[in-house]
Amino acid sequence: EKQVFQLRAHMYQARSLFAADSSGLSDPFARVFFISQSQCTEVLNETLCPTWDQLLVFDNVELYGEAHEMRDDPPIIVIEIYDQDTVGKADFMGRTFAKPVVKMSDEHYCPPRFPPQLEYYQIYRGNSTAGDLLAAFELLQVPAGQSHPRPREG
Repeated sequence: EKQVFQLRAHMYQARSLFAADSSGLSDPFARVFFISQSQCTEVLNETLCPTWDQLLVFDNVELYGEAHEMRDDPPIIVIEIYDQDTVGKADFMGRTFAKPVVKMSDEHYCPPRFPPQLEYYQIYRGNSTAGDLLAAFELLQVPAGQSHPRPREG
């Protein structure tokens, strides 16, 4: 059974990134991958603790399966951190994984689950830690026949 969702990635900040440039700093941005879509935050120059404070919205995310399975075991979100270079391609700095908090269309958007709290996710590069990402992810079911999820007040 096909379900349509909207993913909201609240990308707040990262900390303790490693220095990718000779200056001892980096020009980091994050790329968020979910199912077949990806989006990037803006690039912040010369920092190891970027505060993006950016909301990435993925519309028309189609998932197949039972509604209760989606809620209990949603797909994994992959977040990769890169250093933007002035020449050449961006350098990979690390990766982390997250699971979104899921709201089905018949549930209320209200505490304690919504809005989701920011959480720290450990960033890894190979087997070593490469900083932390502070973010929140929510996956909202779009009611049949609608183009966007409706916020339902409790």
